[in-house]
Amino acid sequence: MNGSTRLDSTTTVDEASGLRVALVRIYRQLRVRAGSGITPSQSSALARIEQSGPIRLGALAELEGTTAATISRVVDSLEERSLIERVPDPLDGRASLVRLSPDGGAVLQDIRARNTEVLRGALDELNEEERAAVRDAIPVLERLSDLMHSVDKGEVADQ
Repeated sequence: MNGSTRLDSTTTVDEASGLRVALVRIYRQLRVRAGSGITPSQSSALARIEQSGPIRLGALAELEGTTAATISRVVDSLEERSLIERVPDPLDGRASLVRLSPDGGAVLQDIRARNTEVLRGALDELNEEERAAVRDAIPVLERLSDLMHSVDKGEVADQ
């Protein structure tokens, strides 16, 4: 990207700030309406375990961007609610892995269904032009997420 096409710093800061505020508000509304009784950390860990499990706690902590002690507390709380299960690590009998339990899968499915319904209801309130803007924004937001993930992993994109 050359200097003539790059937006000025004030514009990008304003855009980043506005996007952050909007995303946080949407996230909070979804969390409140999900009614699952689990914390954001627990929900995130459950989804990560579903995606990557069975998984060791150290690997889960790394993927979640937190410490081993923090993820251990989160996993313990999920295990107490029977949302995950500990299973022996087939490569190391002294270690264990965590995987999603059937109850954990049901909780995630319920959260997703409720969140989808809340978003569908809100989308129904938009006019067609606004809905088109949301549809057009989805691939861009996915790309933004991918770029943020790459930065988190220390990857540098040459673009």
